[in-house]
Amino acid sequence: MDNHYHWTHNTCIQQPFQSPTDPISLNHHQEPSSNHNDAIEFTHEHPQHPYMIMTRAASPVVFGQGQRRPLSMGNPAVLGLWSFATVTLLLGTFSLFLPHKSNSIIFPTALLFGGIAQTIAGFFDLFYGGTFSSTILISYGCFWIGNGLMMLPSIQAPLTATYASEDDIAQANAIFHFIWAIYTLMVTAVSLRFKHGTFILTWCLAWVFCTLFLTGMYYAIGSQAILRTSGICAYMAAIGAYYSGCAAVFEEQNERWWVGNYSRDKSK
Repeated sequence: MDNHYHWTHNTCIQQPFQSPTDPISLNHHQEPSSNHNDAIEFTHEHPQHPYMIMTRAASPVVFGQGQRRPLSMGNPAVLGLWSFATVTLLLGTFSLFLPHKSNSIIFPTALLFGGIAQTIAGFFDLFYGGTFSSTILISYGCFWIGNGLMMLPSIQAPLTATYASEDDIAQANAIFHFIWAIYTLMVTAVSLRFKHGTFILTWCLAWVFCTLFLTGMYYAIGSQAILRTSGICAYMAAIGAYYSGCAAVFEEQNERWWVGNYSRDKSK
């Protein structure tokens, strides 16, 4: 039997080794030689793994001097929300103010930050317990990876060469955006049915739907006024995503921001 563990019928006592100079400790206020104080007890009803109460030195820049943080996984949705917001804001800026100009300059941000970073954050959010939120982050992360790649002439040219005319390309783009708009409308409707859904989540998804739908209309009709309107919708979606990320960050500091909880009783 491992001499670091003592098993009883209902509880498990763990006494891990603790070095006086180890920057990561179970409790930095305790004496290193005290094995009794370092013991961790958890029951079958309320299991608690040792790493859940371990701490690390906090970043002096972010958290201030002298504080310690739990040695646990942070909220990956913040990265996903802010990456989505940033690339959506860039798209909205070009659509609103420069509809006649190419937006290929946002390719690095679209591919790396809005695409890959958002997708990775979504997969980590699965481990964080967010089935719906991770699905959204992965979905739009992949959307931006595809959009970013289409900004490269070396990739765009072979794909568009299969179409007979510019009108055919516009039709294909319209269909592409309409399908994504339908998908977004579906997840928006799902967000309204959550027992503890939030207004901010629905706000973001609703404006994303408007952005995609109006962009599809632009490709179908060719009106720059519609494209400019989609840029305004993109701004609204980006603001909501930035706000959601900030709310998640400050929640870790025990500060609650208003997010508009529905608190719907599913038994009715």
